[in-house]
Amino acid sequence: MSGSMSGLFLLLASFNFCLVSQGYAQCIDTYEPGCKQLGEIGLPQRHCIDPTKYWLCHALNEKAERKKCQLNTGFDQDVGACIPWIAWIWKQCREPPSRPIGWQQCE
Repeated sequence: MSGSMSGLFLLLASFNFCLVSQGYAQCIDTYEPGCKQLGEIGLPQRHCIDPTKYWLCHALNEKAERKKCQLNTGFDQDVGACIPWIAWIWKQCREPPSRPIGWQQCE
């Protein structure tokens, strides 16, 4: 009886460890801008998880709007616009000039 109980305990402990590990592994940063600087207003900024989307700040200290590219295009951060997939090249995301209030960096 005690052998099956210790086996069950090990199984549950392993399961809990996996849950905790998954929680840390799923930190997703979309690089949403904070819209706190004048230079961000009207400047399209890349959504770093989905290349068919981008962020746009309309006013200071307002939440950035998530916009979607037209069909068969992806957002190019160098051009600042959506371009055809044939011309799109993956590049490392750039840190936005500011971040939303309460934003926490992934660890």
